[in-house]
Amino acid sequence: MANEQQRPAQLLDGQGDFGIREVMMPDLESTFRVFAAHLRTVSSGWTYPLHSHPLFEINLLLEGRQLIRVNGQDYQQQPGDLLIFRPEDLHESRNDGGSDMTYYCIHFDTDERELRELLCRGSRRHFSSDSLLARNARPSLNRLMEFAGADDTPGNGEYKRLQIKMNTLSAMFGLFAALTEGFAHPQEIRSGDLRSSRIAEEIAAFLERSVERTAEQSGFALDEGELKETVASAITGLGYSPSACTRMFQEIYGISPRRYLSRLKLKKAKLLLMQPELSIEQISCRLGYADIAHFSRQFKRWTGESPGKFRARVHI
Repeated sequence: MANEQQRPAQLLDGQGDFGIREVMMPDLESTFRVFAAHLRTVSSGWTYPLHSHPLFEINLLLEGRQLIRVNGQDYQQQPGDLLIFRPEDLHESRNDGGSDMTYYCIHFDTDERELRELLCRGSRRHFSSDSLLARNARPSLNRLMEFAGADDTPGNGEYKRLQIKMNTLSAMFGLFAALTEGFAHPQEIRSGDLRSSRIAEEIAAFLERSVERTAEQSGFALDEGELKETVASAITGLGYSPSACTRMFQEIYGISPRRYLSRLKLKKAKLLLMQPELSIEQISCRLGYADIAHFSRQFKRWTGESPGKFRARVHI
């Protein structure tokens, strides 16, 4: 989810009778995660067991032949073909040729609501090398593989490592743009899908407004009871049972409403910590915690590091 505010063009007064025409770009707040990206060559007979995970995954075959089973359906992957898995897809794979096989795999997650919906829409998993999506995504994937092989060891210099990181981030945003373009021309959507999309969008919008409103009023905490109550309020009045609403939300965004709300609130905590003028005590109070210790424990449980360590890492 990215918060955007498109500002109209303005005519700003200058000295004398002259003016400057200024067009403001949208404000953006967006986070994403990249995990366990790897380039791997395996021998004939190699297999990877059945598993699932809460992240999106892209698998690009470079050499050889791969058979991947996703949710019980087999896909034969040729060089250049992409397979895109949604969160919690059950999948397993094997080298289906008689020689070595090379593939690139990247796991990622994003809070961009519209992108999540595009990635989760429909049942298509396999994209051949000549498809629009595979062609558009390949340059960014090539860049990611190039940067993955770059030498970023400590002795190589701080700025070299920073350059590799920034180039990797640039390639990831390029990949997201390519995925958006590739999925922006969906096949005919069933009326049931339209209904699910509408219900999921209403729930997501309610949760987003709730986070912004309660943060401004200094009144939310990341406890399970509060999460459950807020999700229940989001579902009330939509005309469907809580289980049906949860199922539709999961189908559209690949995540439950409660987990989506948790991520929104954690994101708000991180954004506040990136404002150096606010003390951690002030942030703790704004987020509805009785004391810093409670906030610190909760933040560390979610991120693996304390608020102070997070702040020191993102500020020079």
